[in-house]
Amino acid sequence: MIALPPLRLSALTLALLAAHLHAEEATESPVQVEADEVKGHTQQGAEARGNVIITRDTTEVRADWATYDVPTDHVTAGDHVEMRRDGDLLTGRELDYYLEQRRGSLTDPDYKIAQGLARGDAVKLLFEGPDQYRLERARFTTCPVNNDDWYIHARDLSLDYMTNTGIARNGWVEFYGVPILYSPWMNFPLSGNRQTGFLAPTISLDSRNGFDLTTPFYWNIAPNYDATFYPRYLAKRGMMAGGEFRYLQPSYAGMIRGDYLNDSETEDSRYSLLFQHRHQITDRLSLAVNAQKVSDNDYFNDFGNQAEIAAIDNLPREATFNYSGDGWYSYLRWQRFQTIQNADNSVEVPYARLPQLYFGATPQWIPGARIGVNAEYADFRHPTKTEGERAWVYPTVAYPIQNAYSFVTPKIGLHATQYRLHETDGEESESRVVPLFSLDSGLVFEREDEFRSLTYTQTLEPRAYYVYVPYRDQSMLPNFDSGQTDFSLAQIFTENQFSGNDRINDANQLTLAVTSRFYETDSGLERLYATLAQRFYFSDQRVTLDAPGRPASQNESDMLVSLGGQLWRNLTASYSLQYNWQDARTGRAEVGLSWQPGEARVLNLRYVMNRVTDDTEQIDASFQWPLGRGWYGVGRVNYSLKDNLALDSLFGAEYNAGCWGLRLAVQRYLTSGDRYNTTYFAMLQLGALGGLGSNPLGTLRNIIPGYTDPYPQEQ
Repeated sequence: MIALPPLRLSALTLALLAAHLHAEEATESPVQVEADEVKGHTQQGAEARGNVIITRDTTEVRADWATYDVPTDHVTAGDHVEMRRDGDLLTGRELDYYLEQRRGSLTDPDYKIAQGLARGDAVKLLFEGPDQYRLERARFTTCPVNNDDWYIHARDLSLDYMTNTGIARNGWVEFYGVPILYSPWMNFPLSGNRQTGFLAPTISLDSRNGFDLTTPFYWNIAPNYDATFYPRYLAKRGMMAGGEFRYLQPSYAGMIRGDYLNDSETEDSRYSLLFQHRHQITDRLSLAVNAQKVSDNDYFNDFGNQAEIAAIDNLPREATFNYSGDGWYSYLRWQRFQTIQNADNSVEVPYARLPQLYFGATPQWIPGARIGVNAEYADFRHPTKTEGERAWVYPTVAYPIQNAYSFVTPKIGLHATQYRLHETDGEESESRVVPLFSLDSGLVFEREDEFRSLTYTQTLEPRAYYVYVPYRDQSMLPNFDSGQTDFSLAQIFTENQFSGNDRINDANQLTLAVTSRFYETDSGLERLYATLAQRFYFSDQRVTLDAPGRPASQNESDMLVSLGGQLWRNLTASYSLQYNWQDARTGRAEVGLSWQPGEARVLNLRYVMNRVTDDTEQIDASFQWPLGRGWYGVGRVNYSLKDNLALDSLFGAEYNAGCWGLRLAVQRYLTSGDRYNTTYFAMLQLGALGGLGSNPLGTLRNIIPGYTDPYPQEQ
């Protein structure tokens, strides 16, 4: 045995390294022992006292005393131990640790792990391998030091940063000193990734279902398979069973989801089913399946959110094969729908396509020309309307001529359609051939100017678009899929005002428009834009959707006006107008203002009036704004001036405390007729653990343009 003063520590280090290499015949990194007093056997190890420091690679142990055993690579230390390892800091009373295996124990630990993102204390900490810990009678939080807002308490706590999993047995959550949740087994992610186990329950309260509790269980079957089971208790209706299975393979992916409830209020069995699948069969051939079904028309009214209630009219059931060739593409589809009827607004049932075959190509036959060939065959089926088969082909040729300041694009096409209708007294054939011609042209003028030492560029962009389509009587043709497109700046520069292929308008018309833009030359920021457009008719239009009659004679369309831009700092404005000069009447008008001076600071105001498709006049106001000390206010009101009532309103508050967040909101919206639904949201978010309650985040993003999540840790 030898005793070495501090000045000879390097010799001990070399001796320990040589002994360790000789014993293991390996190339492990050296172990360095530093202390006020060191006693050592070069073949066996060392004993050290007073300001002891033992290091190997990224592991450092400081203690009052320590021993190191060379053959077993074993360190013991006390009475005050501080251990640093890969960014982790652990302090305690006694350490028993095997350096190479990274296994051992630490008594009375205080720990900061995961680069300081998590901390806590325990009676005992067990090292169970690289980045794996097990703690007895432990506390865990992601709050910073000197912030004890919340903790997880557990009799046994496992933290596995290799699999990103935390498991608390016999655990409970403490929030501001108050226990708020107990579970005999609690599973939580140590970052944002989900792991097998129970997810945070979702609790909500609304006027449709009363108290609503969902307790999801997530099963991470494999990296490319997972499942979620979410039993849901609704106080007014009973227990709903739900589940979702997702799969992902290199060539295919999909999802299966289902919900079932024996509704105690309606005394009916109610359910929803969803199956979606995408499959890349070959490099060119793919398959897509989308099948959805609900038990009744009121399913989404009773169990869905506001977005589902407003958006869903027809649930698709379709399978599509897609094929892409060199310069051409096609698909074969079988498609039908389940139509969700609204008690106050009957929805027209669309035709089923059994099947539909589509072909499109862009051959490069003429240099400089844009050639397109599109064709389709479909068999249309309907429970009450005329059924039949339709085939059409539509070749087009356009030849754009353009330079830096102008363009001219002539285009010709021929739309040929053949019908075979299934009538009660047999089959009937109809056909239609319609040539189409258009000429699109425009100029771009620019000039530069200076204002307050900034250089601006102003453009003037006149455009003329002429369309000629001769009249063809189409009154004998069925209407399988055509509809009237909305009159707008996009529609006014198209050949056909009808969607689908059963109606092609006759046209001899000229659209004139002028646009001017005003933007900063250096940054490209558009400060102001303005567009004025109008269509002029040289003959009356005679083709309508479902009648042979001639519409009222008119020489010009409504005038369209659109202007806006970023007028001042972070203030943007927009204005659009559809005005009828003949009747001196406004058909549509929309005014919007949005001020967004910073993150989580936005004010929106919009006015909408529509007397063309329906008689509506509404104001929509929304905001998100800091209230101070981590609090943010949010709100939105959609108000009908015509009906003098609020269609949708939401008000709430959000709080970011750094290591936890809170969202509170109440929303009231019109579902059908004079029925309102009121939903209460309350979500407590505890770091990466997930949230407790009902989260309004998705709703806030949908209804408040420019909304920013003030607590993004949950993403």
